[in-house]
Amino acid sequence: MNDLRPDTDSSFDVLDSFSCMQELQEKFSDLFFDKGGMSNERKEEMTRSFALALHHEVSSLVGEINFKDHVSGRKKVMPRSILYEGVDVFRYLLAVLNLWDFTPEDFLGAFKDRDSFLHMRHALENNQWKGEPVIIVDIDDVICAFREGFSEWLLDKKGILVDVNSTEYYHVQVVQDAGFSPEALFEEFIDSRELPKLKAVESIIKAINLLHAEGFWVHLLTARPASNLQCLYDTYSWLKQSGLKFDKVSFSAEKLIWLVKTNYFEQRKIICAIDDSTKHSMEYAKHGTPVLAPKMSYNNELLTVDGVGVYYDGQELVSKVHSLYEEHIKNE
Repeated sequence: MNDLRPDTDSSFDVLDSFSCMQELQEKFSDLFFDKGGMSNERKEEMTRSFALALHHEVSSLVGEINFKDHVSGRKKVMPRSILYEGVDVFRYLLAVLNLWDFTPEDFLGAFKDRDSFLHMRHALENNQWKGEPVIIVDIDDVICAFREGFSEWLLDKKGILVDVNSTEYYHVQVVQDAGFSPEALFEEFIDSRELPKLKAVESIIKAINLLHAEGFWVHLLTARPASNLQCLYDTYSWLKQSGLKFDKVSFSAEKLIWLVKTNYFEQRKIICAIDDSTKHSMEYAKHGTPVLAPKMSYNNELLTVDGVGVYYDGQELVSKVHSLYEEHIKNE
């Protein structure tokens, strides 16, 4: 967290000051309840109460300004009153953080994650498509080695040895045989902040960057759950440090449904989708979108599917995209 601290010669230390405010709020909260041994259900009830109280304080803050446009008379605004109402708002936020045992490092780290996401999203939203030929690119096991990273984590943290060349993508049977829920382990993997640590598939990133430089519009589409904010922010964090050149990123478990709603699809500008999933690739191909898939142990079915081509490295990927583009131009 050192990058979030001010310069060392500053008398104001962000972490220490935040910690001090949390401690002051904790002492005040201790006058009313003891969170020791409190169940999550009770914490949810307390969070609801704090949130309602916070909402009231926000209303009180707004009440210090002239916010009613239909009222002709204007009262004198007292800036210091806005300040103290803001303190009340902030204290209820601190109470929520304390209730769920979040540290100053947790909060400032999450603040940095959110700030990075907002800046990156803003830049992407301002990037407007102008009719360029489009490539839809998956993330996991196309540009980043998710399966390898997840397998290593299973062995290191759970003692579960899996075969990376298995025909199962999530190693469901092995995980269940070890007494775990595959879905629960996937969520734990995300919560453990493992997504930003995943290795990049450098040859494919170089290939995508080359295609992007040639004028192809690169839209990333992943089935990762955007509703999990840790997953959302860590995905953006990984992309920021990956060196990948792209134009947009979207999240959808049902990729075909997402695709057919786009202007790309309506204007017939999609050259291909690049995806490792058997399900998504077959759906794309069945509905007229050519697919290029990396050859994996779990997607052998794609070798015989019409409309799906398999690639083995970045150079072959670029060559096949070029061929599909030339064919697309002929058919326009």
